[in-house]
Amino acid sequence: MVINPFRTRPNGAPGDALLATSMTPPTIPLLLADARARFGDKVAYQQKTEGEWQRLTYEATYARAQDFAAGLIAMGIRKGDRVAIVSENGLSWAVGYFGISMAGAIAVPLYYELRAGEIEEMVRRSGAKLMIASARVLEKLGDRPGGVERVILAGVGEGRPGQAPGFLRRARPDVLPFDHVANLATDESRAELARRRVEPDDVASIVFTSGTSGGMKGVMLSHRNFTANIEQIRRTITLDERDRIVLVLPTHHAFPFIIFLAAFAFGGELTFENDLLRIRDRLQEVKPTVFLGMPALFEQMFRTIQRRAEGEGRGEMFARGLRVVDVAKRRTGVNLGRLVFREVHQLLGGQLRWALSGGAALKPEVARNFLLLGLPLLQGWGLTEASPVVATQRWLPRKFLFTNYYEEHLGTVGQPLEGVEVRLIDVPEKEIYVHLHGEGELVVRGPNVFAGYWQSPEETAAAKAGAWLKTGDLGRIDDEGNIWITGRSKYVIVLDSGEKVVPDELEERFGRSELFQDVCVLARRQRNKTQVGVIVYPNVETAQARLKERGLPLDEGSVRKVVQEELDGFMRELAPYKRVTELLLTDQPLPKTAGLQKVIREQLRDSYSFDVKRWLHGPAADAHAAGP
Repeated sequence: MVINPFRTRPNGAPGDALLATSMTPPTIPLLLADARARFGDKVAYQQKTEGEWQRLTYEATYARAQDFAAGLIAMGIRKGDRVAIVSENGLSWAVGYFGISMAGAIAVPLYYELRAGEIEEMVRRSGAKLMIASARVLEKLGDRPGGVERVILAGVGEGRPGQAPGFLRRARPDVLPFDHVANLATDESRAELARRRVEPDDVASIVFTSGTSGGMKGVMLSHRNFTANIEQIRRTITLDERDRIVLVLPTHHAFPFIIFLAAFAFGGELTFENDLLRIRDRLQEVKPTVFLGMPALFEQMFRTIQRRAEGEGRGEMFARGLRVVDVAKRRTGVNLGRLVFREVHQLLGGQLRWALSGGAALKPEVARNFLLLGLPLLQGWGLTEASPVVATQRWLPRKFLFTNYYEEHLGTVGQPLEGVEVRLIDVPEKEIYVHLHGEGELVVRGPNVFAGYWQSPEETAAAKAGAWLKTGDLGRIDDEGNIWITGRSKYVIVLDSGEKVVPDELEERFGRSELFQDVCVLARRQRNKTQVGVIVYPNVETAQARLKERGLPLDEGSVRKVVQEELDGFMRELAPYKRVTELLLTDQPLPKTAGLQKVIREQLRDSYSFDVKRWLHGPAADAHAAGP
């Protein structure tokens, strides 16, 4: 059974009305030409390298991308060829991606922090002919990584032509400095570029996503997918040429990538920053109006603000300020955060209108903390296959300043973007029926939904329910059309009693504890019965402090004792059937996806051991010892 409690259009094929009145050109090359004509000499992208600002205007971005595209064609790139990009964010990344699009080729953006074998496998699977890579990436790859014909060295030659690292000049004649690509352009390649037509349904990117299932799939996203999502964002979120954005998330991921594109389409100014330790510097210099990140980044930002206050001897004053704002908000609806925490706002540049969290679930208490500071932290939701934004909370200044609307909607990912349809369908294999529970699997339809998985027709078919994209997320939709994500359908634990336990709910609760570095809830089979189990990797620093406070020895039994007591404290608030009956303690971090750091459940073991020495000298302890 399928029901539709929230539709954006009552009739017509998905996206017809949106596309008929779209202000966004239907391909990335046309989007570039349009923005160039409208914004010309305005700064589009900038980054600070070795203390000096490097900037590209809209005109310069278009011109350099065009020259790069002509150079690619001279190197033999044909329409539909794949070109991998494995590099940190920067001007080379922007010019390289746009150049690939102008040439009619397909970009394959990959995460630069992946291991060499992972990068090579994805490059090989995509059949990429060329690779744009940074020196840092190239150092960990072998000769001709992934079988590419040639490597283009990103970040070299900008302002200092030809200055590649010495080891590359001597040992890698197959490596071409980035700025040299444009020099290869000929009259013939430029003429071919002018003739080459890029159509809206041509694939623009293949984005590899491993997800939490552990299966690596190449998501094919067309020019129309991306430009439709930009138009949907345009009609939903207030962004324009006055906005300044600091981008710290890597653009291989679809969420920051669509902001990278949308900022250009809207005439904004986007600043790249790859060093998380320099975020505060960039915020103060750039004074952004919009900031986006993933939940872990916002958690860290709030902790840093809190610790700074404590380090200055103002910890109690900071806590009292939060209480004052909270009481005033509850009683009157008025948000005093901007007045009480003026210094915090100045640390963040002083001009932030709102921040957006995406890529993973945002803990309600993190959003609440930012609301108390007077900083609206909104949550969005999407998936790579939807290019990627499906829904987001709207920015409504009056409701933020004078009502408790956002506090009452903590946890929602907002309403679908205009031009996107979202429905609920039954999940019979988990005995979840929309008409009985008001909950089901969320499915999505719209012109932003992907063309399919690269060379994987069976997986493509499995991802669809007719014209709808199956998200794998469980949720409900309220009367206002707000979407509430409740978990992943495939991981719901169905007990022998028929009662259901959603791991996400328990993990969100347990994740509030500083004692748990990693935590994962899963089904366990004991004595022929399905029960709820949890794997915990304890935080070394917090656990040691707890043991010391209680005078307990540093051994496996004591660590297990404090972890179990912590779990028991959380479980007192839960229905009996949701309570964990088996604790598995591990001395090593759980396997996670690159970038988003989500636990890969398919790589979890059936049993775990806990050795105190291994735990004390594990990755988390090493990272803590290294310091920021």
